[in-house]
Amino acid sequence: MDGSSNLPKRSDAYTVMSAETLTTAPAGRVKLGNIHVMIDGKPHQIINMNIVDVLVAGAPDWIVPRQKIDFSFVITIDAHPRPLPTYGVVVRNDDKGLEIRYNAPALRWRDILAHLIAEDARHGAAKAAAGKKQ
Repeated sequence: MDGSSNLPKRSDAYTVMSAETLTTAPAGRVKLGNIHVMIDGKPHQIINMNIVDVLVAGAPDWIVPRQKIDFSFVITIDAHPRPLPTYGVVVRNDDKGLEIRYNAPALRWRDILAHLIAEDARHGAAKAAAGKKQ
């Protein structure tokens, strides 16, 4: 064996993601239309997220790195918003967004995210199909 492989080379996140959305956490990142964050009772858009890390837009500038922060993910299922309180540690807060390394808000958080991803994909496909019919 010469060590070569016919497998396609994996694209590294650092080369695929733009500087605006790059965070310190590895792993696949998603942007979903059925989830947002509440900080101090105010809704904030999620730029992107993964299972341990979230990048939030428009957060207050008083939030500083290494600060503990309490917040809620608000998921919308069947048109009903449901808050899931959690907490985390601020990694950064700059012009690219507020990055929080968070604790899972539910025991089955990975399953909840998988469901939200599938639902968001179905909703996007249905919207695209409706747009083609017009």
